[in-house]
Amino acid sequence: MIHQATVVITAVAQVGDLSVLFDLSGPVYAGLSFLSILAAAAGLLYTRTEVANRAVDRAVQGLPLAAVYGIIPFAAVLFVGGYILSQSARVGVTNRAIVVVLGAAVLVSIVTLAGLGYLVVGAYTTELEGQRRVWTGAVAGAVLSALPWLVLPTVPALVAWVIVAAVGLGGTTQRWIHGERTVETEARD
Repeated sequence: MIHQATVVITAVAQVGDLSVLFDLSGPVYAGLSFLSILAAAAGLLYTRTEVANRAVDRAVQGLPLAAVYGIIPFAAVLFVGGYILSQSARVGVTNRAIVVVLGAAVLVSIVTLAGLGYLVVGAYTTELEGQRRVWTGAVAGAVLSALPWLVLPTVPALVAWVIVAAVGLGGTTQRWIHGERTVETEARD
């Protein structure tokens, strides 16, 4: 496991072949998931605590359809990222560094979305036992993000990982899609 983690760190540090990320074991994926989700959630909480609290409120309100709506941001990022990468290849961008930077931007966007989703799920779980604690929720969400990688094979773990994050994003996405945007509603939010 330590050797695999060293290979990943070396590959990412060199901004080289990111395909190394696809040949890892479950515990390494779990560790990467825990650290990346915790970092994304902490970054979101440090910069936008009020957004996280509103997202938890919205997730609770729109819970039955949350996973369906929560898939939309992931699909949008993958579509736009894939489109940009395919158009870059089409116009002849052959510089590997540019392609890696674009791919990394898509990956960071996915991790940030997942970080918000797991932060919402984790904060909601802390609210079930009493008062909402978003910082504790960030840690709980990071732990929840690691669990599928420890108990499931890679593809089902990825599906479960995305679905749980989508549940956390669903209320906010539903509100964004169906919300009425006026000066009055923007002033309230």
